[in-house]
Amino acid sequence: MLGMTGAGKSATGNTILGMDVFEEDLSPGSVTRQSVKKMARKGSRMVSVIDTPGLQDSSANEREVKDEIKTCLELSTPGPHVFLLVIRADVRLTDEVKKTVRWIQDNFGEKSARYTIVVFTHVDSLTKSLKDHIEESLEMREIVMTFSGRYHAFNNKDKSNKLQVDELLDEMDDLVIGNRGNHYTTEMFNEAQWRPNNKENNNYSKVGIAFGLGIAVTAAAVVVVMKKGSD
Repeated sequence: MLGMTGAGKSATGNTILGMDVFEEDLSPGSVTRQSVKKMARKGSRMVSVIDTPGLQDSSANEREVKDEIKTCLELSTPGPHVFLLVIRADVRLTDEVKKTVRWIQDNFGEKSARYTIVVFTHVDSLTKSLKDHIEESLEMREIVMTFSGRYHAFNNKDKSNKLQVDELLDEMDDLVIGNRGNHYTTEMFNEAQWRPNNKENNNYSKVGIAFGLGIAVTAAAVVVVMKKGSD
């Protein structure tokens, strides 16, 4: 899961897993200080969620956050099946959010879009449907279309609403099937890091190879890995 501090990543992880395993807070700083992996069985699926700190938290050192992202992606080995890009639906899209989306494309590569679903949180605060809200915002439409129109509404205040979780998991299943069961790979990441026009990230490309899916990231990440069948 990719998103900025305060987007509701930890709350979304708790809602998906159906239990309060990630610490939540309304403060602007990131509550998550170290990468944490939690798992739960959801029907026939075994879902793993990894919560990490966000770089936007002013109390965190940038290098420390980047090291945590490397840990996060190591925990997702051999790679995540789905990236969930978490965005607040009740606030105007800022330049920071737009930069985060561009960063994902630059650092994970264009192929990462195949594995991404946009999750809009705080939809309970909207005065209209999420669909209408997106249609009336060019910026939101552009972000959604970047990921082939895949998006999902999430209300983390209504954790008893199992339907929203089931629908999201079904969307994730469809995405995995559409990708023929493949996951985002180390090769995809390294390919993006070695792009000739990606000068900043080339400084970290060797680190990426050494750590498998190590990343110099500018956004917090939660990686979702889905497995069907027995443990």
